[in-house]
Amino acid sequence: MTTAFRARRGLRLAVVVVALSLTAAACGKDKSPNAGSNKPADNTNTVEQGRDLKTVQAGKLTVCSDIPYAPFEYQENGDLKGIDVDLVRAITGRLGLSADFRDTDFDGIFAALKAGQCDIIASSVSITDERKKQNDFSAGYFKIHQSLLVRKGEEAKYKDLPDLKGKTIGVQSGTTGADYAKAHASGAQVKEFTGADELFTALKAGQVDAALQDQPVNAYNAKVTGQSVVANVFDEGAPEEYGFVIPKGKDALKKAIDNALSQVRSDDSYRTILTNYLGSTAGQA
Repeated sequence: MTTAFRARRGLRLAVVVVALSLTAAACGKDKSPNAGSNKPADNTNTVEQGRDLKTVQAGKLTVCSDIPYAPFEYQENGDLKGIDVDLVRAITGRLGLSADFRDTDFDGIFAALKAGQCDIIASSVSITDERKKQNDFSAGYFKIHQSLLVRKGEEAKYKDLPDLKGKTIGVQSGTTGADYAKAHASGAQVKEFTGADELFTALKAGQVDAALQDQPVNAYNAKVTGQSVVANVFDEGAPEEYGFVIPKGKDALKKAIDNALSQVRSDDSYRTILTNYLGSTAGQA
């Protein structure tokens, strides 16, 4: 066998090996779960979904939100900030839309959604069976428990609800905190306020002896003001979970928001947003 023949045979073998390798790779791709099907990829094209949505304002997602409710929605130096605000903006960015927030008192926020004044509610709304009778919800995005906030220096005096018998507990109208107080604060007067700011002002002024509402909101007030303390967190049961509220029958809107929210939660966006406001993900998955 000549040297030239051996070289030519070696070249042919190399070509065959490469061809077989490419064929095997192609066959491997054909066996993937999505091959030969119309199953959408994980990175669903949310921009196309957003483009097809019929919203209150073309090109925008109009959002009803009870402002302020720090750290989820509040104004700082004229800018709207908060966990809900940043999450909605991250979602609308993936949908190719802009977000237009409309300040709406919580006790009228569901009526505003039903009347078509906004596309969704983003306002730290707990998902409950009662609310689901009239509304749809996005996937949950934040878990919470109810808590008791008191003036600094009175945390030993008012450690739990039985300590407030004959006293006044402040709550925000229409919230699960108000429901919890009415169900568990036997012997105490429950006084309702329209907004969180009014509730905190009443506590500071001594008009109420404690405020019962969502733990992260009470904890944020205690941290920022230095004048209040979270005396108790009622974590004996399953946590509540926040969701974005969507009108019944708006299936395309719900699907688009859930897909975009899933993308936000699957990358660093969700963790970064929570860390910016809470200093950690606060036990959120």
